[in-house]
Amino acid sequence: MIIIRTVAEKGLISVQTDRFLMVLFFLLTAYCSVKVSMLATPVYILEVTRRFYTYKTGEKISYPVEKSRRKWWTRILVNTAILLGILLMSVGLTIAFDAAFPSKISVGVVAHRAGGYEAPENTAAGLETSVRAGAFGAEIDIQRTLDGYYVVNHDNTFKRVAGVNKEPSQMTLAEVKELRIDGEPVATFEEMLEGCRGRLVLFTELKGKTADIRMAEDAVRIIKEHGMEDETVIISLKYDLIDYIETHYPEMQTGYLAFASFGDTARLNCDYLALEEELATPENISSIHENGRKVIIWTMNSEQSQKRFLTGSADAIITDRVFQAAEVRKELESRSDFNRMIDLLGDFLR
Repeated sequence: MIIIRTVAEKGLISVQTDRFLMVLFFLLTAYCSVKVSMLATPVYILEVTRRFYTYKTGEKISYPVEKSRRKWWTRILVNTAILLGILLMSVGLTIAFDAAFPSKISVGVVAHRAGGYEAPENTAAGLETSVRAGAFGAEIDIQRTLDGYYVVNHDNTFKRVAGVNKEPSQMTLAEVKELRIDGEPVATFEEMLEGCRGRLVLFTELKGKTADIRMAEDAVRIIKEHGMEDETVIISLKYDLIDYIETHYPEMQTGYLAFASFGDTARLNCDYLALEEELATPENISSIHENGRKVIIWTMNSEQSQKRFLTGSADAIITDRVFQAAEVRKELESRSDFNRMIDLLGDFLR
């Protein structure tokens, strides 16, 4: 492989030849690894057994030798067929290299709490930051005020973000609008919808003590009034609310936040499943896709995690570091053919 890379980097072979030799090398290596692994375990057991009996009896015990039942020409034919199969696979993967090892990253980036760490939390300013970072969507949290309006806030109270130890449900909209989050006003659900129109998909979490059927009904109504059914996904940790919306309003996009675990994905009544990193195994993602749902991974803040899942099979990741994710995406899309192949094989073997 070192020789192939050196020759390719000096421009002594064509791109297609380079790709063919890389694929051929990896397929041959994989084949040899499988053969060795198949032989290693029985040989190891046999050797341990031989040494044990030698130790117990004091006699040197040799391996039994059994004459091969296959004729020599049969072994040649089998190995020739395998090598021809590897060559044909190499040719096929070389022709379809860009499809097999894509350079373009299709996994979307969703900004956590509107703009992540890059802007005041859950504010309209965060949406502008997400747009500048090239995000696919933004996630927000809505809660109901004392007079029945919906404002954006994550915690039970405004103490952490605005210094006021009151719940949204204890304040009127006018009172909430007097608060400032790092200089930015608390946004209403309607303001966030308009801020996303034509630019971002708004993942709206039904949050807090007021997350109930009334909130579900109101969220659907407000989204429909703005004509943004295709640009909004209603999400929640409360599966009963998601099931209610999906059952009564199947035209709406919904998502369930699987905080700890989930059972049979085929029985979950939603369009998206949001998984934490520990649950986002290739097997789980594949199972969810097979049942017609999309997958979001949350919350990916390290470069390592972002790289892993941006090159994986999930549909989107949620992150607080949207500009970092944009840089990681840029780096991934500028990878060499060799690194594209290595990354995909690494994801497959995980």
